[in-house]
Amino acid sequence: MTTLSPLPSTTPALGTPGNLLQLVRSGHARSRSDLARITGLAPSTVGLRVNDLLRLGVLTETGTGAHGGRKARHLKVDGRSGIVAAVDIGASHVRVAIADLAGNVLSDEQRSSELIDADPGITVDRLWSEIEAMAATVGREMSSLRGLAVGIPAPVSQPDGRIVSPAFMPSWNQVRLADWFALHTSVPVHVENDANLYAIAECPAGGDLHEAHVLAVKLGTRIGSGIISAGVVHRGFNGAAGEISHTRASGEASIPCSCSVPNCLESVASGGALVARLRQSGRTIADTAELVQLGADGDPQVVEVLREAGREIGAALSAFVNFFNPHDVVLGGTMSNSGPLVAALRAELFRTCLPLVTEDLDVRSARIDTGLASMGGLRLALDSVLHPHRVDQLVGESETGGAR
Repeated sequence: MTTLSPLPSTTPALGTPGNLLQLVRSGHARSRSDLARITGLAPSTVGLRVNDLLRLGVLTETGTGAHGGRKARHLKVDGRSGIVAAVDIGASHVRVAIADLAGNVLSDEQRSSELIDADPGITVDRLWSEIEAMAATVGREMSSLRGLAVGIPAPVSQPDGRIVSPAFMPSWNQVRLADWFALHTSVPVHVENDANLYAIAECPAGGDLHEAHVLAVKLGTRIGSGIISAGVVHRGFNGAAGEISHTRASGEASIPCSCSVPNCLESVASGGALVARLRQSGRTIADTAELVQLGADGDPQVVEVLREAGREIGAALSAFVNFFNPHDVVLGGTMSNSGPLVAALRAELFRTCLPLVTEDLDVRSARIDTGLASMGGLRLALDSVLHPHRVDQLVGESETGGAR
């Protein structure tokens, strides 16, 4: 079973109940004595705050053996206390996933893209039914749902979660999906650009913020990128950071794009653009998966098209890599499985970026084979639901008799 780690913490261990829970989630603390040592709090104070978390139901304490004549007591997040869900909406796919609050992924499955309708309300009704069915399959009640994240292959205005100029579904322009989900649930719903979810999924766990500089690049039917800077998703002023797909490329467009930039990278070098280009030359290619397979089989025309696309994408990325100086450039999506494309992209990056930038640069495939955006969505939902400030608020409400 896959278990999701929290993102690196950017807040100091102040010793509140929420901070103590964060230390347990990250693996830095496994016992009350660990918490006292890390935070400098008196053991009695730690005991009171751990008891608050036990009463809240988010923490459990178990004995695993003898130590000094007494049972050693280990702390861990109680996965039975709730679930989170994630939905990844792609240009040609849908994925639904559920995890418990301990980060254990209970289910992650692909669903038919026919769930997506031009009417966002109809789409949300269908997606909600899929979440309900999956929860029933893993033996969880929907009343235990604590949060939901939805990935979209389009710019998402933040913090309001408004979808802007989605090429995959133009009728969704200016739509706030969270408002439609609010007809079904009162839990927090986070609508996020899917490339940002790629970055969240691939951000290193633990406390080394120095290495948590990630540029995640989605190479599929469309192109996108997400940025993690010092452990934090960088969305820019209003959510548009990372939209490299709408920078101008040197090649010619094969498909239209809603951005209005002539020959933008997505219209020239995305999987959808390459399939369209080959079809225009008389080839019959069903989708990007077949395109990648033809490249792997050594089809000369396809290999050359893939290499050209890799050089285009690498050239666009080089300016971003020089500017941002990431530790990892992570490639995900169907087209990231193309050897000719990735080799050309990597060569262009290392040819055109500063030597200091590439000295420790790791250009790699995603560690997660499938469901990258859904895993990022689960991680985002978990970190939101179990954020120290949120947990402290819940503890305060429980102490004053407020509703959970």
